[in-house]
Amino acid sequence: MVSNSKKTIKVVVVDDHTLFAEGTVSLLSSESSISVVGTAKNGSNCLEVIKTEHPDVVLLDINLPDYCGTDLIEKIKDLDSNIGIIMLTGENPGGYINASLKNGAQGFLLKDCSKAEMITAVLQVSRDEFYFSQNMAPYLGSAIIGEENRTNKIIKPDKTSCTSLTPKEIEIIELIAQGMRNREIATTLGIKNRTVDCHVSNILSKLDVKTRLEAVLTYMEEKE
Repeated sequence: MVSNSKKTIKVVVVDDHTLFAEGTVSLLSSESSISVVGTAKNGSNCLEVIKTEHPDVVLLDINLPDYCGTDLIEKIKDLDSNIGIIMLTGENPGGYINASLKNGAQGFLLKDCSKAEMITAVLQVSRDEFYFSQNMAPYLGSAIIGEENRTNKIIKPDKTSCTSLTPKEIEIIELIAQGMRNREIATTLGIKNRTVDCHVSNILSKLDVKTRLEAVLTYMEEKE
């Protein structure tokens, strides 16, 4: 990750579609704080580029000729656990989200995302935060949109029951899933910030998770 906010963020783009890869390089190169240091068309090439260029962030296509992107995440992390990984897909990503997060990805973008959103994702992931494309809402149900989280890796807990959540806690976790912060939830529900904090703490405890992101992933998984 990038420890100095003024340091240029080194990015590697991994995609077997030349036109998309070239467009992504051009897009990212327009941002002065980002430098694309390499591209790759397959997983093997990706690993070689990472060994030589030592990027801060990798934009990784889910479907590559020689690897499934979710499997490649672990190999990238074996080379450098500090690399931030943003998954890219042009199709329904629903079946890949949990596996990608569990293996260490920190971002997810649909390929039709805007220039501004892609740059935002790279900047956030370089700061060791998470980012989900706004366009992913239909695939996540009520998704975390642009959720920032300082945890390096999401560890999915064993499946737990959400039936212990009270109606108010369910209402709050649904709002968290829409990307709301505690203060926004308090305003929406007309309750005090401290009350929301208490409810969120209870939700994390009942679902046996440590972060809001894990709570929503667990809740949405069981809701299905």
